[in-house]
Amino acid sequence: MKRKAIQGVVILLVIVLVAAVFIAKRTGSGDIGSMQSIIDENATSLQSNRSELEITDFTADMIKENEKPLIIVMGESWCQPCLRMMPDLTELNRTVEDIEIRYMDLEKNEAAFQYFPIRVTPTIAVFEPEGKPFTPPEDSLIDYILYSYKDTGEHALTIHEGYLTRTQLETLIEDLRNAG
Repeated sequence: MKRKAIQGVVILLVIVLVAAVFIAKRTGSGDIGSMQSIIDENATSLQSNRSELEITDFTADMIKENEKPLIIVMGESWCQPCLRMMPDLTELNRTVEDIEIRYMDLEKNEAAFQYFPIRVTPTIAVFEPEGKPFTPPEDSLIDYILYSYKDTGEHALTIHEGYLTRTQLETLIEDLRNAG
């Protein structure tokens, strides 16, 4: 008797599921093609914002020659957190005059993998003028990773891994301002 009840419930669930799919397709809300178009349009819009920030031919000398503090956000075209950060990065780049903010598409700049320890995207590298490694304050609200040279133990690089909100980006900028 129990077995027949379970079979009846399973059959009923299958019928409800098939009906839900049918209704979704008839109303258009289940149209995967149109949903993908919306996603693609949003991604294209967000990617177009990065052109003013974009580093196209990365070299390590670019960092050493920079006269201002420098923030480099490294990502990839498909990286959703990178795309979500782009409007804030663009706005901050326009309004913050004492710090340079740049974006590097790792798919177009494979040389970056030789210079930076990239494990996730976005990876954000932070430098003081002339490529000096940024030393963050001990009480910072941002989680920084400090890298050192194996042979000398000297501080080599400071990065943050992962997405940062607008408020966190502003905190990073204040940390960098207070370092100098």
